Amino acid sequence: MSLRKLIIFTFCIFFVSFIIAQTDTSKYNPKKEIAYDGKRYRVYNNWLSVGAGAGYNTRWPKDEKNLGADFTFHVKEHYLRLGGFLSGADYTAANNYSFHFCYVFRKEGEKYNLSAAIGPSTSYFRRPLSDSSSYNLATVYNKVGGFAAIEAVYKFKYDVGIGGQIFCDYNQVQMVYGVRLIVYFSGAYRGIKYGYVKPKKK
Repeated sequence: MSLRKLIIFTFCIFFVSFIIAQTDTSKYNPKKEIAYDGKRYRVYNNWLSVGAGAGYNTRWPKDEKNLGADFTFHVKEHYLRLGGFLSGADYTAANNYSFHFCYVFRKEGEKYNLSAAIGPSTSYFRRPLSDSSSYNLATVYNKVGGFAAIEAVYKFKYDVGIGGQIFCDYNQVQMVYGVRLIVYFSGAYRGIKYGYVKPKKK
């Protein structure tokens, strides 16, 4: 199976799983908290993920590198994401800039945060997109398309973790897809749990 087919298949499986997992009909409580390791954390919380990785462009077939950042926030029990990434032959030679606004499906536990995002994107890029005998470097492209991503994070603290992201950005001119190693910062922390006494070491 090619990498492209594997990524598409993975997206489909994860999105179906997340949609099924999001069918909870319990009432939304904005102040709902949980206690973990003697601290209080907000159940409905926002998070930031930032990272770097490798990618590929189907129209300009060379291995690329990418840097990206995503801020995910909630409106009641619904999660939305604003983010963007840049890609190119190297981290200091980016020639593609993409921004997206997504709806996010999320599943969080004490040691993990899983999310899948999908939504519209806009990309600005200037690159050779013709064959080797007629490179066209003068054309600037600004295209609207679609973006999708799957993110999995292992949390070594409830609100801090490290993980990976698979993403794909598509428009009429090109498709950019790849992977990214990310760090995760959540705004879930609310304070020390009342009445908590830290266990003494034996």
